[in-house]
Amino acid sequence: MKSLKNFGTLAISDTISGAIGSVFWLYLASFLTISDYGEVQLLIGIAGLAFGISLIANSNTIIVYEVKEKGLGGTLFLFSLIIAACVSVILFIIYSRFDIILLTFGMICGEVLLGYFVGKKLFSKYGLFLILQKGLMVLFAIGLYFWIGMEGIIYGIGISYLPILAVSINVLKKPSFNFLILKENFGFIFNVYAIRLVTISRRNLDKILIVPILGLEILGEFTLAFQVYLLMNLFASISFKFLLVNDAAGKNSNKFKVIMLLISIMISVLGITLGPEIIPMLFPQFINSAEIIPILSLALIPNMVILIISSKFLGNEKSRFIIVGTLIHAISYLLLVVLLGLEYGLFGISIGFLASSIIYACYLVIMSKTQKEL
Repeated sequence: MKSLKNFGTLAISDTISGAIGSVFWLYLASFLTISDYGEVQLLIGIAGLAFGISLIANSNTIIVYEVKEKGLGGTLFLFSLIIAACVSVILFIIYSRFDIILLTFGMICGEVLLGYFVGKKLFSKYGLFLILQKGLMVLFAIGLYFWIGMEGIIYGIGISYLPILAVSINVLKKPSFNFLILKENFGFIFNVYAIRLVTISRRNLDKILIVPILGLEILGEFTLAFQVYLLMNLFASISFKFLLVNDAAGKNSNKFKVIMLLISIMISVLGITLGPEIIPMLFPQFINSAEIIPILSLALIPNMVILIISSKFLGNEKSRFIIVGTLIHAISYLLLVVLLGLEYGLFGISIGFLASSIIYACYLVIMSKTQKEL
């Protein structure tokens, strides 16, 4: 009963937060030009890449170690901030923009604090801060956009993390530097860091690659369709956090995994049938985005398989299979973005996204079966 209540709290929090975030991006698409929408996504991609490079203290590591009470959260957070400071100097030299740097630090603090709350099973606090950040994002980003223009969107998103920044520093302000424990767990920490770095790089490097190859308009159209995909993928993201807590604690969640997969299939079918009808009515200027919604909807199914198997491996601290799979996923996707994007444009990019997800899911299924046989 308690597990059901915790999942309910997590589900409600992530659903509300994800809905606010998706509505925010869809609202921006209603009045920004396709090129401006693509430019904002490009800047967020640059900040996201810096965020990934800095993320020694990613949420999956924090969740696992807080569940196992190893007390490494504060130390990893400090290391992430040090790396972020170095990366920020490079960002400023290249772009001379404070908004990207502010957003990078904000995302790091959000990742650490929210992972800490889930690991400690403080689901109510997790939900409060998650929804607060999204609400402030809408308020500041839209307000600053109408005040100072496009730059205000990035500043607004960065400012929305300030309450999380204050609390995360307070919660983790006294890291205990037990280098013996750090050394003992270095392999797992590095592997999960590498997994998240590759995953985040894949999510953001495509934006950086698409612009010089196909232009800001194609990026704008693809990212709008991808926002719809993220909205449909909310259930999977919510379920993964809950599943990881159970797998890290050694609990059996097989029935829950079957339910997760069935619900993802249902959402995928809805996306294929309703997406192409709804998008043109809401965003007539993004007419091409509607054509790739069915392709991205299909990717929900292999993505759920990926999350289910990844959670089991992470919970058992067997991260080496995920790091290889993540590399396969990232390399295949980025190659397909370039090859299929050049040949087929927006349609090619979406096919590349689906194909790389299937490749990754197949790899994890094979590795999972291999482990059971050993």
